[in-house]
Amino acid sequence: MDNVVDLVRETDPQVVSLVEVDETWGDTSRIEAVAEQCGYTSVFAPIFEYGQEHGPRGGFGNALLSRLPFSIVRQRQLVWPSTVYDGSEPSELRSVTFAKFGSLWVGTTHLPRGDAEARAAALRRLTSITGELDGEWLLCGDFNTPASSWLSSSDSVSVAPRPAVPTYPADEPVEAIDYCVASPGIVLNAKVLDAAGSDHLAVLFEARASDHGD
Repeated sequence: MDNVVDLVRETDPQVVSLVEVDETWGDTSRIEAVAEQCGYTSVFAPIFEYGQEHGPRGGFGNALLSRLPFSIVRQRQLVWPSTVYDGSEPSELRSVTFAKFGSLWVGTTHLPRGDAEARAAALRRLTSITGELDGEWLLCGDFNTPASSWLSSSDSVSVAPRPAVPTYPADEPVEAIDYCVASPGIVLNAKVLDAAGSDHLAVLFEARASDHGD
């Protein structure tokens, strides 16, 4: 957690996307602790809970930290039908979480890794969801597949980093699976950071509307 706090303080972004967040119920919330230490508001809606027969002991999913006010938070399921988490990666549910800042939606997501068919279905569902948003949007996360595997040069969306930069695994990155995708009209810039605290390299994004500044 200290590494995350240090990185957020050093880069000072307006919004932070975190994936694979694991919170243990009954203990001090690590998300809330990071948000409080760095001066952010946190959004964490676990996509699934895990535990024993007597009840859940924790939740897992994606989170957003923000210094900007937002009006709406929306989470949508990307894996259907729903499954029960049995401790394995294939049984993990996947979601996308968006917060609305004025007319801009900012989201975070984490897609299936081991099952290419499930990942492709999640991408189709994700594309449908972004198409329903009433405004411009940008989405950050671990897509577990390069942007080139599902977006073509004819697509009007923005992608960064471009050209793609490997981000996983952090010690010897060979897979370009962590990036940002945005609706047409948003210009993205990105810098991959060599920072401790994760098995993925962090990515710092700058986004601006192409016709009216940052």
